Parts: sequence; structure tokens; C-alpha cells
Amino acid sequence: MAQLSQSSSVVAIATALLLVACQQSAAADMRDCFDDLERGTSKDIACTFPIKPSTAEKLELEKQTKGVLKDATCSVAIRIERALIRTAIEQSDFVFQAPPQPVTCEVTAHIRTVGVYPITGTFSPRVVFKDGQAVEATPGLANVTGVTSVISWPVVTYVNRGGMIRDGMLQVVNAWLGHMRKSKQAAN
Repeated sequence: MAQLSQSSSVVAIATALLLVACQQSAAADMRDCFDDLERGTSKDIACTFPIKPSTAEKLELEKQTKGVLKDATCSVAIRIERALIRTAIEQSDFVFQAPPQPVTCEVTAHIRTVGVYPITGTFSPRVVFKDGQAVEATPGLANVTGVTSVISWPVVTYVNRGGMIRDGMLQVVNAWLGHMRKSKQAAN
């Protein structure tokens, strides 16, 4: 049973890391996706968003998991129709639902020995806009593989319903909306 509990902690922290890191990842990584969103001309916004914790974040994760979690690196393959994003930005009341976006992670953890555990899943973010602001958000984590459903189910529930993650998504989306509005006003 202790083994299951440690495994659950590894997956929970790694998944939460993935979502929180989307807000705190290196600026260059975010710029690639945001540049494509803002300046791209293709039908789809397509980019790969790598996520890797800083040294300080790794130390904090190791501390919070009592030495179980050592590292996690993830990559989200983003491909969303530009028109869907444009509609979400331009309409004041809209429900944005992204199609599933694949995510792959390698979690380094000390269970019995230090090992690397591949985990995959999908994110299908949903954001509700009212009066031009994002008011509800969920990452839509699903299809987690690499661990049993006994472990993945509580993680999926936590990630999709956790206030910290949803609040972070709302902050990022609303900051981006503000940026887009300022850019549009400057161009006029």
C-alpha cells in the first residue's frame, strides 16, 4: 500500500507540475507558442511546449514528496485551429473547447530505486468567456497512461478541479486577452 501511495504522489506532483509550469516556464518556450498565436498565418497554431522545472522547483518537489520525485520533463504538442482561438478572443461571450492536445512526461522518481517513468495523456482546455473576460477554466486532463487508473483517477480529478490550476489558467488567459487588446489598439 505504501508503494501505491508513493506512486500516486509522483504522478500527482508531476501532473500538477506540468500545469503550473505552463504559467512559469522559461520565457523563450512561451514565446514560441505565443508568437505563433499572434503572428502566425497558417490554418493551425502549432507548436511544442516543453516544460522543465527549474533547479529550485526540483528541490521543492523533492522536499514535498519526501525524496520520491526527483525530476519531471514534459512536452505538450499544441495544434489548434487559428479560427477557434480568434473566435474566443473576438467574442465577448464564448465557450472555448480545445481538441485533445497530447502531453508526454518523463518522471524521475525514487520508488524502490531511482527510475524514469513515462507518462502520457491529453489536455483539452475549456475556457468560458463572459463580457470579454475568462471566468471559468479547466485543463481537461484525460487519457492518462503509464500508471493504473487507481492512481490516475485522483490525479485527473485534482488537476481538473483544483482551484490553483484553474486560477492560474484564468490569469494567463486574461493577461493574454489584455495583451491582444493593447496590440489591436496600438495598430489602429
